[in-house]
Amino acid sequence: MRHPAPLRVLAPAVLVPAALALAACAPAPPPRAPTRTAAASPPPAAAAQPAPRPEPAPARPPLEFIRDDLPRAREEARAEGKALFVDAWAPWCHTCLSMKHHVLIDPSLRPFADRVVFAEIDTDRPENAPFLEQHEVTVWPTFFLLDPEKGEVIGLWRGAASVQELRDVIRDALQVMDAQAASALPADSPDRLLVEAKRAQSAGAYVAAVAAYERALSGGGRGWSRRSDALLGLLSTLYRKKDAAACVALGEAHVGEVQGAALPADFASLLLSCAAAHPDPSAQRAAREAAVARLRSIVERPPADSSADDRADAWGLLADGLAALGAVDEARAANEAKLAVLERAAKEARTPEAAAAYDYGRAMAYLSLSRGEEAVAMLEQREAQMPAAYEPPARLAQVLHAMGRDEEALSAVDRAIARGYGPRRLRYLKLRGEIQQKLGRGAEQLATLRDEVAGYEALPKGQASKAALDDARRRLAEAEKAQRGKKRR
Repeated sequence: MRHPAPLRVLAPAVLVPAALALAACAPAPPPRAPTRTAAASPPPAAAAQPAPRPEPAPARPPLEFIRDDLPRAREEARAEGKALFVDAWAPWCHTCLSMKHHVLIDPSLRPFADRVVFAEIDTDRPENAPFLEQHEVTVWPTFFLLDPEKGEVIGLWRGAASVQELRDVIRDALQVMDAQAASALPADSPDRLLVEAKRAQSAGAYVAAVAAYERALSGGGRGWSRRSDALLGLLSTLYRKKDAAACVALGEAHVGEVQGAALPADFASLLLSCAAAHPDPSAQRAAREAAVARLRSIVERPPADSSADDRADAWGLLADGLAALGAVDEARAANEAKLAVLERAAKEARTPEAAAAYDYGRAMAYLSLSRGEEAVAMLEQREAQMPAAYEPPARLAQVLHAMGRDEEALSAVDRAIARGYGPRRLRYLKLRGEIQQKLGRGAEQLATLRDEVAGYEALPKGQASKAALDDARRRLAEAEKAQRGKKRR
């Protein structure tokens, strides 16, 4: 489960938080060859005529997604009586890229196409804003399953998932859809209450979501197969509700029991975020210690079906927690382990696009380890390989700015702005304004900040952010005041 990776201003020698704001390791091991039973030796005559080999079963193609055309996807789902699966993602999201290159392409998901229409939406594109008005996306990626008739949420998953976890989410949603059609899902069923909780959470109705999650967990009991999913949903809702005390209490009570490929680290990540928001220093420390203990167990024995991205995130979160506890040397070692996982995964990636899933984590780890030049070389190579993408030059600008190479950073962020769009482009404008301020170019900074404010004001409702707009206006007012002061002198 990952929040959008912020464009942070970093000092080269400072430990870099990997994902305290809900950020989701070696690559998954190759499948084992089937165990063969030794056959009795054939008689000499038979040995000259090898038995014919059976024809291999035809490979199933991966899923086909309708891209950035939800009206078409909805119409197909309604016409065919299928559920609608929506992958809400963004090109800057490393977990999204990992899911696309390692999970969503798995051919074992293909049979679901008989009952599900699959769609993907880039949440920064304006044509997808209407969906975001109805369904809150605060973690990338977020996967929705919608009923074909009413368009209601029948399944929801936030952040990374293994292939098996994604299969379970889809299968459970289809069972809910079938039960609803047959009026066979009791009102007090924990599965039905979980759907209600996810539906409320998707709509931003946090009070109703908390109540439904709590009832579902109470009814399901400790042996309920959806318990880990429900616990994470409840914790994330308490975090969004800004109830730090309840979030910490729940997190500490259950951080050790959550199971899955990515869910345990995601749960610990949320606990770290809730700890940071708690006003009591002693409660903060206790929550961080509980999260760190769980993260240690995850990195020591990572789930077998976790991806390299999942495992690297666990190391990064451990580094964050250790740094918050003042264990600087241990945090550095955790960042070194994270980098080793990412380097290995990037080396084994088959395409530059697949390798790019690890760029953000690698760049932040390099900076935290005072190895910024390696981050620069990596990102320059990635931009050459993917000249149309906005993310490599944006990350390059971030790294160069952290290293004090601001003229180069300004050139890189300009390239990112030229290729970017939607809310992400506005983040790059913010970075450009910070670089211009550092270079003492006040007039240019003002022009950039005005563009940023105008951009936030023009965003469609589903993409609008009052907090981001207020922040941009505040920075513009401060810059205007500073320029007036200079003129008086």
